Amino acid sequence: MEEIDLITQKARKKLGNPYAFINGDGEIDTVSAPQVNGVYDARKKLQNQYAYLDGEGGYSHWHNVTPNFNKLINIQDVLGLKSKKSKYSKYEIEKIVTSLQRTMWKQRQDLGLEEKDIGPLDIINPSLALHSVGYETELKDTLGQFSGNGELYEIAGIINNDDRSVQISRRFSPEIRNFTAAHELGHAILHDGNGLHRDRALDGSQANRTKDQREQEADTFSAYFLMPAKQVRKAFEKMFKTSCFTLTDDTAFALTSGTLESIQNECRSLRDLSRLVASTERYNGIAYKSLAKQFNVSIEALAIRLEELKLVEL
Repeated sequence: MEEIDLITQKARKKLGNPYAFINGDGEIDTVSAPQVNGVYDARKKLQNQYAYLDGEGGYSHWHNVTPNFNKLINIQDVLGLKSKKSKYSKYEIEKIVTSLQRTMWKQRQDLGLEEKDIGPLDIINPSLALHSVGYETELKDTLGQFSGNGELYEIAGIINNDDRSVQISRRFSPEIRNFTAAHELGHAILHDGNGLHRDRALDGSQANRTKDQREQEADTFSAYFLMPAKQVRKAFEKMFKTSCFTLTDDTAFALTSGTLESIQNECRSLRDLSRLVASTERYNGIAYKSLAKQFNVSIEALAIRLEELKLVEL
């Protein structure tokens, strides 16, 4: 997949066309301007950024195998429990996430991921995971608002366990929508009941209030699902050539081409440094996709995960 990605990215940059693709003959082809909206919609529907219009006016994409959702993953098997619990530890949630992802990997052909270049990061897709356990997902223009603590909040996502459906609001960035979908996946796996939802303040910031225990557990599930410890460490070490980033004269220059003092003035806390590390797209003169973009999460979410995994020290 990495080779296809690189070729496609170079073609798009060279042609100035974000919808360039490699056609069935291995040649570079493009989508014309009138077709762009259709391709954009197809990519959202297929959850595949390389979807394109084929020569017959239909949609094709790299993962061209239709998922077989008749072979659903059993939630009880993932839980390793006879029934859902009233409370989970972080350790238990991480074990459950690992079990789900291992099961998805074993059943990747049924999920439409049978190509030889598919890697573990390709299954970190909350919509695909929701489908694999029998839930339908839908994007809505808005899911409504509610007030609390004197503030107005926008509902980012909601789950209905009766009809096994999840709705996600378009009101937020793709990264927040991705985290929200994984949050609702957490509810589907861990919890019973309806009306469970994730909310954000209207400015997109975290809701400034104490969260229900189940909401906290769903947030933890989302973080572990989208940013698995093994994969985050692997990507981190590939980029920074170390198991823990520590500020020195050399690392400061490699990170920003600046001095240690200038970064220390900019990064007054560990969180500030973690955000910088999570968002940087160049290190030691080499261009990278930022860690936040690699895992399709917000800079803040990735920064928090780096700290949890003790990958950054001030």
